[in-house]
Amino acid sequence: MTKFFNYLTKSLALTQAIIALILSIVIGFLISAVSLNTHLSDQRESALGLAEEILTAAEGGATNAVWTLDPALAEQVIGSMTALGMVQEAVLIGETGNTLAEDRKPLQKNSDVIDWLISNFIGDEIKGERNLFIERNNTKRKIGVLSIKLDLSPVAQEFMNVATSVIVTGLLQALTIAFILLWLSSWLLTTPLIQVTESISKIDPENPDPLALSNLKIHYKNELGQLVSHINQMLQGLIRAQVQLRHLATTDALTDQPNRTLIVDRLSQAIKKAERTKTKVAVLFVDMDRFKNINDSLGHDVGDILLVEVANRLVSALRSNDSIGRLGGDEFLIVIEGHTELNEVVKAVQRLDEALSRPYLLQNHEIRTSGSIGISIYPDNGVDTNKLMRCADLAMYEAKGSGSNWHFYAKDMSDKVEARLRIEAALNYAVEREEFHLNYQPKLNSQTGKLVGCEALIRWNNNPEPISVEGFIKIAEESGLIIAIGDWVLETACKQIKKWEKEYGGISIAVNVSAKQMQQDDYVERVLAMIKKYDVNPNLLELEITETVLMKALDESFIALKQLRQHGIRISIDDFGTGYCSLSYLSRLPIDTLKIDRSFVSGEQASIAVLEMIVAMAKALNLKTVAEGVETEEQRDWLIQEGCDYLQGYLISKPILADEFEKLFLSDLKT
Repeated sequence: MTKFFNYLTKSLALTQAIIALILSIVIGFLISAVSLNTHLSDQRESALGLAEEILTAAEGGATNAVWTLDPALAEQVIGSMTALGMVQEAVLIGETGNTLAEDRKPLQKNSDVIDWLISNFIGDEIKGERNLFIERNNTKRKIGVLSIKLDLSPVAQEFMNVATSVIVTGLLQALTIAFILLWLSSWLLTTPLIQVTESISKIDPENPDPLALSNLKIHYKNELGQLVSHINQMLQGLIRAQVQLRHLATTDALTDQPNRTLIVDRLSQAIKKAERTKTKVAVLFVDMDRFKNINDSLGHDVGDILLVEVANRLVSALRSNDSIGRLGGDEFLIVIEGHTELNEVVKAVQRLDEALSRPYLLQNHEIRTSGSIGISIYPDNGVDTNKLMRCADLAMYEAKGSGSNWHFYAKDMSDKVEARLRIEAALNYAVEREEFHLNYQPKLNSQTGKLVGCEALIRWNNNPEPISVEGFIKIAEESGLIIAIGDWVLETACKQIKKWEKEYGGISIAVNVSAKQMQQDDYVERVLAMIKKYDVNPNLLELEITETVLMKALDESFIALKQLRQHGIRISIDDFGTGYCSLSYLSRLPIDTLKIDRSFVSGEQASIAVLEMIVAMAKALNLKTVAEGVETEEQRDWLIQEGCDYLQGYLISKPILADEFEKLFLSDLKT
């Protein structure tokens, strides 16, 4: 039943036809009921008229029979009346009320339908009665009564026949009207709507057809025709919007060249074609050199114009069947296909390199720059888009790092990257898993040979690759992990300072600070919070920051260092002499010590001159100097002679664990 109703709701024409049929039946029933009621009333009137006619015909004989008291004549009159089919009962009563004659026919057996009609529709019995009179001396005298009762079965039978005819005729009319409406609705409405629906269902949103909906001839000017017209207008708008969206989805808005999505798709298609034709595909990852400097110095408008010009030059240097796309920023991807020899790729790369290296004249600025190009080859370096793009990217970084403008991918690049990723992944959990420890390298007074402090140096117990301390520190800085590692070093050093202060009266510990740490807005607060947490004497903590890091963010570093020094923390410039810190800057910096880079402790003539200058500068500014990397007695003696204040290096001791440091350098100081 549910399926049937679902089917009905899906067919508009059938639904209309059923509604029309039901309405026709209801209206026909009401009309038939009125008609049958009128017919029934007419039948009763006709029966009553028949009864009067019968009584009139028998009145004379009945009067004579009553007047003469002739029983035979009375019986004859009554019998002639009941002989009629409609008369069921006839009675002749005399003047004194006595019954002279009567006759009753037995009721015939009717069907249940006839009995039901008689009981519910025909109603009361139909009787007729006539008073009998004689006239004597101009006076009428009533001498009797003649009465009859009619049989209602014929009336009911006729009513049923008429009702059946009326109902059947009404149903046929209703069905005829319903079928006519169904046909008209289907022709005028449903069929056109089905055509429109089918046409709409064929519309592909990704590739709409402007001719998907045709005009309806018979509905050209009416509401349905207007609907089709409006849908066609919407379809045209959809086509325009789809074209625009497809363009935006696959095209870089600035250069009007393919974007990442489209160029990667073209690379995928080129790989499939190369697989069939047994040819090579070259993937070029292009990154513009010094683009950030151009953006920062000349503005983003000039930078955008430069990128457009770069894209145009790349297109001009390529063949028509090669592809170029902008990946984002100043990065482009080029797909060169159809070659079988690498020398053909080299020639194409040289054309691109030459095109990128020519001067650019942008808004009255002559700009000289170049591009770093990394190259990977299908199938030599990979067989899928991700691998080829990754290899080209690695080769581009190799080109940028080596100073050459272009570089082919080599497997050792990938090995280096994978090793770096393993190190970076391990560093993520090194602090949590307590894989670090600190070694301590002593610093001695050059004149007295007494211990003046030490430097805390981090060591990694569980590094997954053979890498130096400088190596994993560099990775930690580049990945941002140095923040957490630096916090661990500072906290561990503060614990050690407090322990040695209780046991040995206080030993200064120097901790290295990275550029990323100095760039944190809350670095000063974190250092002070750590000192407070472990109740550390701030004079026993020394922070070492390299000259290069200091000069990269001089203003921010100056403020942070000044605040730290105001709280008693000592500040040292590490690797001094390798950067470009001028005397004017140095005189303003809130620092205590200069650590002379180990490259100047060699004792060579050039190193002697630099070291003498650094020591003289430090004394003029009332700063202490520390020479690191002291490995021989000759170097020690020479540094003492030059006036260096403190010495640090393998000649004194390599970096060692805290327990060993205590035995070798602190045992005599035990309180």
